[in-house]
Amino acid sequence: MAMPPQLARAKRWPKKAGPRPIVEQLPRIDIADLCRFRVFPDQSNWHARHRLEMPFRYPFVKSLVISLKIIEANHLSGYNQIIPLRWVRTGFGGNGRPRPLMFCNCGRSVSKLYLRYANLACRRCTNALYASQICSGRATRSHLQATRLTNFIRALPPKVRHTTKARLHARQQALAKQATASKSTRLDHRAKHIQSNYQCYATAHWR
Repeated sequence: MAMPPQLARAKRWPKKAGPRPIVEQLPRIDIADLCRFRVFPDQSNWHARHRLEMPFRYPFVKSLVISLKIIEANHLSGYNQIIPLRWVRTGFGGNGRPRPLMFCNCGRSVSKLYLRYANLACRRCTNALYASQICSGRATRSHLQATRLTNFIRALPPKVRHTTKARLHARQQALAKQATASKSTRLDHRAKHIQSNYQCYATAHWR
């Protein structure tokens, strides 16, 4: 019996490679964080280069040399990885506030690169799973979502509207009612960290 073409093209991993890593627990470089730190040079100067050293934020690299064309990651091992950038036009007509994306070695344009085996790559290349995929059922996923939402509510600034807080509390209580704690030992505090802004216009202090 012939193998379906989808299975024939699928990427196969060795059986003894160990458990697949979890996305939320991998060190990463997020393009949104770099934009928030305002480390990119002005759009009119394509030859400028900025050196970023943040050992508490990026302990897995010595420094990041950032320009409008590339990001050079100087790894602790001495390996210098070149990450090309692609700028995407946004706004009306595509001319307002272009945003960068990073190129993975596989050719994909992504906003996040994860560290595995001393190399930065996209989620598919690292063969990583999301924390929700580790949960055994809907109830355990609800517990994970409720925990993240609880942490987000605690991190909200005091000036947030009462209607917004009420909406978030109602959502958290609905998730808590159907939640069951996961028995998996692979999920640590990093997997329970806040992952989104939950459609709030408040500043993302949790990043």
